[in-house]
Amino acid sequence: MSNGILNRQNENKSIAMLAAQRQLYRDVKNLNTFLVTLSVWIPLILSIILLFIPKENTCWKHTTYVLSIVSMICSFTIDKCIEQKKQLAAFIQQKFDLYVYKMPWDKRIFGKNKNVDYEVAIYSKKILDNSQEAEKLKNWYNPKVDEKNIIDGILSCQRENFWWDVGLRKRFRLLSIILIISLLIMILAMGLWNDDKIIELSFRFAFILPMLKWLLTVVKKLNKDIRTLEELDSDINDDEIKTMEDLQDIQKLIFQHRKGCYAIPEFIYKMFKDNDEDMVHRVLKM
Repeated sequence: MSNGILNRQNENKSIAMLAAQRQLYRDVKNLNTFLVTLSVWIPLILSIILLFIPKENTCWKHTTYVLSIVSMICSFTIDKCIEQKKQLAAFIQQKFDLYVYKMPWDKRIFGKNKNVDYEVAIYSKKILDNSQEAEKLKNWYNPKVDEKNIIDGILSCQRENFWWDVGLRKRFRLLSIILIISLLIMILAMGLWNDDKIIELSFRFAFILPMLKWLLTVVKKLNKDIRTLEELDSDINDDEIKTMEDLQDIQKLIFQHRKGCYAIPEFIYKMFKDNDEDMVHRVLKM
């Protein structure tokens, strides 16, 4: 007997919500790419340009240092915009989940509910106008969950939300650390190769500081994400029989994670996501 999840997730209003949150997350990822450019690639390019500036031309040398710091300051504005879009995307996805699950919106657990139909209409348009992209949003959750009772079906959907995500974040954290450490060594090595004096080497921290700021921010967010996902793993996979109230508590954690999690770059997302999600789908079929 069907629990209704399959039908509800493929209704027009559900597809519109999915399209809106997907477009918002794409915007967030594009802003994140711009943020990486400001914090990592511009300082790196400026440090390379510095190699070709004559030592006696102190004005241009100081300009490269200042531009690097300015790029870091600009990144704070981008950060704020990212957080706003991410909050809206998470809220829309929460509305989708609760509708599909037929789970009550408990103000005490999820906070104040609000109407986001206008935002859904605005942000969903681009994807819905592309029939191929819109088609990909169907069967957001594995159709197999429709054969389970509603409690087990919701639990399977919630499990599907995070199993692949934790591995993705651990990989990206490692890649980020390796990248920044390599670039820091490169920047200092360029100074030594250029026979910079101690004071000139210290000025190169103007290039290093934005990178460190980016790395520390990203690692802090990823560490928080991983802790939340591990807490979810513990709550979802314990041996206790779940009630709707238990599922609401789990959904609260998922909602909080979405609102605060770091948006993984699209190329990393595509590189690992399909394999990880395929593993989840195989488990769900057991």
